Amino acid sequence: MKYLISICIVACCALAIASSTAFADESQAGKCNFMSACGKMSHKMETNDIFFHKAYLILAKAAELGLSSEQTEKVKALKYSVEKSLIKKNADIESLTLDIKEALRKDEIDINAVDKLIDQKYTLKAQKTKETIGAYAELKKILTPDQLKKLKEMRNHDMKGCHKGLKEKKESMTEEEGTRQENTE
Repeated sequence: MKYLISICIVACCALAIASSTAFADESQAGKCNFMSACGKMSHKMETNDIFFHKAYLILAKAAELGLSSEQTEKVKALKYSVEKSLIKKNADIESLTLDIKEALRKDEIDINAVDKLIDQKYTLKAQKTKETIGAYAELKKILTPDQLKKLKEMRNHDMKGCHKGLKEKKESMTEEEGTRQENTE
């Protein structure tokens, strides 16, 4: 019986947490809304994540930044171009990964052939990284110095709210865990 009650309590808590995040009030709108940015930012981000995050923020805050329609179109076009290129490169990298696995599956492994496949794969990864960094630099050139400064201030403000939200979430999870342990005893 205690086990059943514990399961019901956990389920209710999970439902409460899910519904509270789903129906968050508008004062939290705009904070940490890009791919769970708070959680994502605490982990290692790849260069393409950084580029797309910055492009998203610029487009999401276009009115606040005072972007012209020309600037907005340039950001969208750059984002499209990078995304399309990355899709192709990622497909080629995945294909090379399969080729490497296939070469390793054989009874007699041709080390020279595998080395060439590995070199091709990592050449593509390097190209992908260089292209994304170049696009990131280009993205920043689209904005005026004042717009860049304003964007940085907005990001810092949003991240403060983000960290506050994470701290509150961590505290509530700790309290919930304590309640669960009390109920099981």
